[in-house]
Amino acid sequence: MLKKVKLSPDGFERTVWSVNGQHPGPIIQANKGDRIVVNVTNNFGDHATIHWHGMFQNGTNWYDGVPGQTQCPIPNHVSLIYDFSTADQHGTYWYHSHFFAQYLDGLRGSLIVHDPDDPYLKDYDFEYVVSLSEWHHNTTGAILPLFEAPGYAGLRPIPDSPLISGRGRYNCTAAPPGSKCKSDPPLAVYNVKKNKKYRFRIINSAGDAVFVFSIDQHKLKVIETEGVYVKPTIIEKLPINVGQRYSVIVEANQPIGNYWIRGTLDKRCTPNNNATINSNSAIDWNGLGILHYEGAKHEPKSKESNETFTPCRDLDQKHLQPIHPVTKFDGHLTDFINATITFAPDDDNILRALINGSSFVPQMNDPTLNKITRQFPPQNLPKEQNSLIFNNKNGIVEIELWNNNPATHPFHMHGHLFGVMFVGEQGQKPDRSKYNTKNPIVRDTISLPGNGVLVVRFISDNPGIWAFHCHIEWHVELGMVMEFVELPNILKKKVIPNDVVSLCIESDFQKNKRSPTLPPSRRAFNPITINEIRSDINIDQ
Repeated sequence: MLKKVKLSPDGFERTVWSVNGQHPGPIIQANKGDRIVVNVTNNFGDHATIHWHGMFQNGTNWYDGVPGQTQCPIPNHVSLIYDFSTADQHGTYWYHSHFFAQYLDGLRGSLIVHDPDDPYLKDYDFEYVVSLSEWHHNTTGAILPLFEAPGYAGLRPIPDSPLISGRGRYNCTAAPPGSKCKSDPPLAVYNVKKNKKYRFRIINSAGDAVFVFSIDQHKLKVIETEGVYVKPTIIEKLPINVGQRYSVIVEANQPIGNYWIRGTLDKRCTPNNNATINSNSAIDWNGLGILHYEGAKHEPKSKESNETFTPCRDLDQKHLQPIHPVTKFDGHLTDFINATITFAPDDDNILRALINGSSFVPQMNDPTLNKITRQFPPQNLPKEQNSLIFNNKNGIVEIELWNNNPATHPFHMHGHLFGVMFVGEQGQKPDRSKYNTKNPIVRDTISLPGNGVLVVRFISDNPGIWAFHCHIEWHVELGMVMEFVELPNILKKKVIPNDVVSLCIESDFQKNKRSPTLPPSRRAFNPITINEIRSDINIDQ
């Protein structure tokens, strides 16, 4: 059930958009080949959707959870059953709202698909899930109108705390008068036994935060990225951008004690100026958890390891080589897209993100999928839906994405894994003769460098409407989204389930608007008060 509750993730109480009263939401676990059935009842007093980040939804495009593209949003006091197969997928995923910036208010959780054929299954004794996220003390219903105000001269809103598995610590001396704030709430603790090995599944479920994950005095053996098994390599620190996931194996081979787990929100990748919302935040950028050896009694006194990576960039590709080729991209190129990202004010002096000069505007009450299945010609879709049509079954699509601004953009593709052909810094140009098309790095979320270029390829084998977007949620709100209309000749023959179609009958959205008239819960500032942090998080899952 989706409902609002009062929680204090970092010691500071606010209203949280929760799943079953929890933040993060419950960990959903399945096995490869299982069917996942989730009954979502919306009691937010607000619309909502759930996107299953990384799941292909092959044959169930209407459950991808993107309002305006694959479904109408779920109205208040209405339920929708999401019903989809994991098929051959396995690995580390997550779920979150795709309705405005709602998941930053709490609607997010982990989704783990276990694999009985995991080649590393015998290499670890137990596993943990670690979610990394930033936290704002104001709701997005208060922040978004400021961020999208005409003439706003600031940058992306600055958070108040980093969270590790939903827990963090805020300096309560900076809390506004009348707030409820408790200093030094409990941190996330991960229990280990000497000489045992542990798989840590690490998820960046933030809306706008590059994290650096590490465990003092312990090496990290990388074995998975976004559902793809990779050749094992050893690192000390893991940079992880929004939407990305990794699995690492950690050996408890140090003297018995307590060691800091670090989920540092990388300040270098978070631009700020005096006009930025919450620019004077009292944030402690150093998110902490504890690796607790059985028998240890004292607080951690461990020291952080040195840095060996380029800030605001993905983990070096040498650590991400697939064990076996996932998909080959060396056949005939059937489709080529050249796109450029820019920012510019619209006629109302509101900043917009543009892809080839167009800012994405969803039609909330008439999703693209609904249009296609009632035989609407895809070439007639509105320009502002940034639609790209791919009608070559099993074709190879290449996307060349240019970034003309200094921000790094973590781009996520729905419905697919893609092969990484090229990632270039400013001034570098793609050279197709050097692409690795037979066994490339394969994932579903990748960082486009500031003023750089990115080239990816995917196979058009999954009929549907698939989003391709920057996963910085503030940039999504500004329109940095494309939609792929994939194999429409097949897609138009599909029949959307009645309960999904009926959401549009229930919806009160007006056509052709960037956003609906927000209900009071999204418009008004929610008073900030505080209680003790939840103590029922089961981090042993």
